[in-house]
Amino acid sequence: MPTCLPRIGPGLLVAALLLSRSLAAQSRFPDAWAGRWAGTLVTTAPPERERNRVPLTLEIRPDSAPGRWIWRTVFNADTVRGLRDYRLLVVDAAAGRYQTDEGNGIVLEDTWVAGALVSVFRVGPQVLESRYAMVGDTLVHDITWWHPDPTTTTTGRGPNGEGGLPVQSHRVLGRQRATFVRVAGPAAPR
Repeated sequence: MPTCLPRIGPGLLVAALLLSRSLAAQSRFPDAWAGRWAGTLVTTAPPERERNRVPLTLEIRPDSAPGRWIWRTVFNADTVRGLRDYRLLVVDAAAGRYQTDEGNGIVLEDTWVAGALVSVFRVGPQVLESRYAMVGDTLVHDITWWHPDPTTTTTGRGPNGEGGLPVQSHRVLGRQRATFVRVAGPAAPR
């Protein structure tokens, strides 16, 4: 009996398997992210001015206390001044609620949403958005910051005009992006 289904070649089958593994790994946050990661941090000012480029490592693993994860970053291989020994706290995983305890009295609220760990916070006159996400087998940490005072405020009209509410725009002051590859530890489930 003839079939109407197309033949799936080995390349397409491998790509589908890799995609399904990547999606499965992302859905098991933070377990699937455990391991030691290495990468480079690049800080950029608008429009394309690279301010610095720094090697760094990131270690993610369960802590001895339940619901706590070690989230340790080392910049420039400097384990004294370049060490950020944070803890990721699971507040309510089912609701996507986490916190980052920086170990110095600062605790940031984090939200797991659509495959990314996102935190928005203010330090002095700047608002920052921190976002960790898996992109294939790469872990990307992106921070964007801006001043909280708007540069412009406009009011829309018509059906797509936000109901006449004021819309404030903020000028982005900078961006920091770290791209990591896993160098040790648990790999994504196969």
